[in-house]
Amino acid sequence: MRITVTSFALVRQFASVAVVGNLTIYRNAMELPHCHEGKKHVPVPTGKYVVGCTDLMIGPSQEDGCFLRIYYPSQLKDTHENSTRWASWLPHEKYIEGYTTVLGIMPFFGKKLISWAFGNSYIPVVVDAEPCTEQKFPVIVFSHGLTACRTAYSFFCSDISSHGFIVVATEHRDGSACMTYSLEKEPNAKGGLVEKWIPYKPMQFEKDDMPLRQEQLQIRTRECSQALDLLYKLDEGVELEHVLYSSMNLGAFKDVMDLSTPMIAGHSFGSATLLRTLAVDKRFKIGLAMDAWMWPLKDQPELAQEIEQPLLFINMEAFQTAPNLKAMKRFTVDADHTERRVVTLKGSVHKNQVDLPFLLPLYLRRLTGSHSAIDPVLAMELNNRITMLYLRKHLGHPVDEEHSKLVEKHSEWFYEGIP
Repeated sequence: MRITVTSFALVRQFASVAVVGNLTIYRNAMELPHCHEGKKHVPVPTGKYVVGCTDLMIGPSQEDGCFLRIYYPSQLKDTHENSTRWASWLPHEKYIEGYTTVLGIMPFFGKKLISWAFGNSYIPVVVDAEPCTEQKFPVIVFSHGLTACRTAYSFFCSDISSHGFIVVATEHRDGSACMTYSLEKEPNAKGGLVEKWIPYKPMQFEKDDMPLRQEQLQIRTRECSQALDLLYKLDEGVELEHVLYSSMNLGAFKDVMDLSTPMIAGHSFGSATLLRTLAVDKRFKIGLAMDAWMWPLKDQPELAQEIEQPLLFINMEAFQTAPNLKAMKRFTVDADHTERRVVTLKGSVHKNQVDLPFLLPLYLRRLTGSHSAIDPVLAMELNNRITMLYLRKHLGHPVDEEHSKLVEKHSEWFYEGIP
């Protein structure tokens, strides 16, 4: 008998329950990862829209262009009927080399392990699907953390998109991604473009890395603003030079975006990126910082005063330290003119907001530091529902009662504020 997990409700149906102290722990009877017709995949988005995705690389070089993946509500009606068009989680075999490097594994064994663990993994979104045109959808630019890339947060991005958002996952080409590239003309190349690969720049974490982090923040901020520039052009129907091969007609994105209230989100170093971007690019109206890594901003206390937009911090309990929270607190005080909210998920780890826990069996989650006391599906469920409740509130959209009730039901798993 083949069982496919298609929703959080079904996950909960097949879950067993344990109680530790005053917390209820859900344990999936069906061990992660999920599988559909032999395809291992991250969880299926839970909203009413089937999500489409397409990769865009715009501009002749990494300095004046941008590289990103767009997740968007599509016109399709069934995710599983289109599983032959699902996106691969590893976008290119070179990313295997990248993950091997950042995980610190010997190349020979590392490449075999990464290929085995992720090489046949999928994202249940449909590549180059036609965008839904029944309404305009609000937009979110997403900034990834250190050692990640545009696919590392695919469940977060696709799940939010399935509830009526267009989410743009930027792949930063500042040396912070596990691996990335640009397509450029080489003087000796006979026509066409060649791949210029940009590997991860390893540094001693929070030791002598500050000069590099400041340089990277400059690039990342520019790339987030360029991503928003691109969305304006797509919505206006401007003809763009798309250097990646794709069957996608970019004209299909004309008039499908609500750009009245652009939002920006990020994880870890991506949260430091969004805070800096909010300060310098006032087109962004709302910020979502997931498990923010505040070290790169520790010497910039003035930044908190330069941000006027609403901010939601969602922290993972195991990652946050006293110095990190102290720096974060600067962004939550003296903000009477807008809402600054901090939510911490109990029993959670830094990787609960990325895809890794969904793609690895339990023993590998333990080895990679992605195992948590809270069930990974429940952790992401709460993360995404709290996110959407906050965003809808500040967009002026009606409250989703289902989301609100679910968050209230599991309120023992999180607490508000900074201790």
